[in-house]
Amino acid sequence: MTSYDGPSRYGFLECNSPIAAWRLDRQVEECAAAQPRVIVDIGCGWGELLQRVTAKVPGAKAYGIDSDLELLERGRAGAAARGIADRLEFVEYQGADWTEPADLVISIGAVHAFGTAVDALRELYKIVKPGGRLLIGDGVWNRVATETELAAMWPGTKPSDWLLLPEFVNAAIATGFRPLRVESVEQSEWDDFESQFLADKEVWLLANPGHPRAAEVREQADAHRDWWLRGHRGLLGFAYLTLGRPVE
Repeated sequence: MTSYDGPSRYGFLECNSPIAAWRLDRQVEECAAAQPRVIVDIGCGWGELLQRVTAKVPGAKAYGIDSDLELLERGRAGAAARGIADRLEFVEYQGADWTEPADLVISIGAVHAFGTAVDALRELYKIVKPGGRLLIGDGVWNRVATETELAAMWPGTKPSDWLLLPEFVNAAIATGFRPLRVESVEQSEWDDFESQFLADKEVWLLANPGHPRAAEVREQADAHRDWWLRGHRGLLGFAYLTLGRPVE
């Protein structure tokens, strides 16, 4: 049976980061409560959080910034379905080059576009308007990883790839932000995320065991699962920081 040319991308994920439904709902409510007039999401993907916040703030103008055309199209379709396409624009752009300031800046899982978490905080600070907010999400070490543990993760993983949570918060404060909420995900949120990420491949493999690409897809899925279950599970966390920039 060969009903597809290959697996879908992110077809089982609501957001492309580990997050429970209740946490996502709270983030939407808290972001919307500040009534931002201009919102920008750097590295938005399809911008599920961005879409929800924009829908909650009727007067807001929002921009989703990403370089992945397929995900931008998914975002545009979602905005149209929610009736907010006139206020939410998805833009093909390199996030690190965006300079227009906003009342609310979102950047989740996109630190790599700037370099390190410290680099990202420094650059994102520049586009948060005084009195505005930043919601940033990134991986954090739950503890210092050993060389053996690093070797079991993705090839080339280094201790400097992520910070410990206290270091992440301290870097935000050193940049000039004040922390409004510090939260890290539970293991179940990581497990749900990884399972749903892999579901694209696994569901496709069940339906297409004899496909010419099946061996390649199976190898990719098994390697990723090993990096998760034998590598980062319990070692790598994910944190969301809601940060405020003081008025001037």
